[in-house]
Amino acid sequence: MNSKNILAVIPARSGSKSIKNKNLIKIKGKTLLSLAVSKAISSKLFSKVIVSTDSKKYANEAIKAGAEILELRPKKLSGSKTTLAMVLRDILEKFNQKGLIYENIISIQPTSPFTEIKTLKKIVSIFFKNKATGVATISKITDFHPLTAQKINLNNKLSYLIKPKNYKILFPRQNRPNSYKFTGAVYLRKSKNLLNYQGDGWALGSNPFGVVVSHKEATDINYKEDLHKLKFYK
Repeated sequence: MNSKNILAVIPARSGSKSIKNKNLIKIKGKTLLSLAVSKAISSKLFSKVIVSTDSKKYANEAIKAGAEILELRPKKLSGSKTTLAMVLRDILEKFNQKGLIYENIISIQPTSPFTEIKTLKKIVSIFFKNKATGVATISKITDFHPLTAQKINLNNKLSYLIKPKNYKILFPRQNRPNSYKFTGAVYLRKSKNLLNYQGDGWALGSNPFGVVVSHKEATDINYKEDLHKLKFYK
């Protein structure tokens, strides 16, 4: 396993409308941002750990935790409609201009504070072992099954979002195949996936893999009600 050419990026935009300064929320005395930085550094997996932010306050917190700041994120990449892929591509392009070429890039979300170092190690191991183009954290869907999803028209008529070819796969419930969703916590990708990104999906390339994490690790702090999860799990 050669992880010496992985750039680790911790994205931390400051403009969350649901929870103000959510990346500075503390768990056991550490902010979500500093937790993510310390795990990335402690894993000893990455050649460089940087934080991408539009906030001087966040930048100071990141530097204090041991991360580097390339520069403050430009306004055009700080809006609510900005995708992570756009941010990562911009970072890679700027490093390329400096003559610093990273073949692979990993993003670690500070709003997923229960991501474990052993999970980061497993992701990197699977990535190189399988010559993957991308690896993402995923979790099992337990609250509903995607094949049962419905849509409704203006007259309140229901129909399947994706009509199953065989209803026997849905009933009884035990027949339904396991299904998984992206947690958004960690994505490891070949850099070329992002440099050539055209807005098509998750930029995991032609040979993607997943690492299944627990519901605790899949926790994502986006809304005020998610704060209860911090108290539940910590």
